[in-house]
Amino acid sequence: MATTIIGPMDILNQAGRLWNRVSQTPATPFFDVSIVSADGQPIKATNRVLIQPHSSIAEVDQTDLIVIASATYIERILENNPELVPWIRQHFEQGAHVASICTGVFLLAETGLLDGKAATLHWGFTEFFRKKYPKIQLKQDQMYMDQGRLYCSAGVNAGLDLSLYLVEKFCGRQTALQCAKTMILDLGREIQSPYNCFLFSRDHTDASIVKIQKWIEQHHTQAMDYDQLAEEHGLSRRSLERRFKQATGVTPLGYLQQLRVETAKHLLEEGSRTFNEITFLVGYEDISFFRKVFTRLTGLRPKEYQRRFAGFSAVR
Repeated sequence: MATTIIGPMDILNQAGRLWNRVSQTPATPFFDVSIVSADGQPIKATNRVLIQPHSSIAEVDQTDLIVIASATYIERILENNPELVPWIRQHFEQGAHVASICTGVFLLAETGLLDGKAATLHWGFTEFFRKKYPKIQLKQDQMYMDQGRLYCSAGVNAGLDLSLYLVEKFCGRQTALQCAKTMILDLGREIQSPYNCFLFSRDHTDASIVKIQKWIEQHHTQAMDYDQLAEEHGLSRRSLERRFKQATGVTPLGYLQQLRVETAKHLLEEGSRTFNEITFLVGYEDISFFRKVFTRLTGLRPKEYQRRFAGFSAVR
């Protein structure tokens, strides 16, 4: 996406420039930013806009920071541009910092530099990433991460959060605040949990668990008897717990809670019901308990979530 190229570039370029311009003081630029591609040829973004690089990677002798834009189709990228991975590794070994925006972390992961470390990316690509790079610890709730000269961020706008963080790291808090204020950006967003949508992943080979997933999805607002559920599918309770977590990554209870929270999120977004009403609709009687579950999984209290996502229709 073009924003993952132009957005970070603008923030880094304006550090020491835009604030100085509006405050009528001499410019003190901190970064000299260039766009480079593997071969120096124009890059077609997903919106079909052509972005003209300043040069090819072969023309870069030295750099302090590499920012990798979103790169979803990693196999195609590696096939067409095998020189990218060794180029990134070479500059990292020479002391460069390397950051990735959104799915750009796929390219960063291919270098092996993240092995044994932690990473984040857009919530919609977490399962694919986890399976493809098992040596990397995925922390999918984080907006961005600093792993010591290696950085990654969640979706498109999270690249702006990471860019502000890099300005603060390299240039100090005051410069980052100036950038945020002049570019009308929030400083300090750290989690992407409020934006996550629970994806009902059935990309595994356990047919019995798939059937159980579907049953829970269809009946998730009802009381759940896990012993009976296991028996009806020819399993013991222990086998159900073990196989379900092995296949989906969560327990049946965790799956149920995710489903109920997702339903509650949609109802809050509609804005016509209170959280107390929604609690009963999704199958809970203890409002206080469900509020804690909701806050843990979304990172926001119900009223905060409704205020952010329901807009003018929110219950006041």
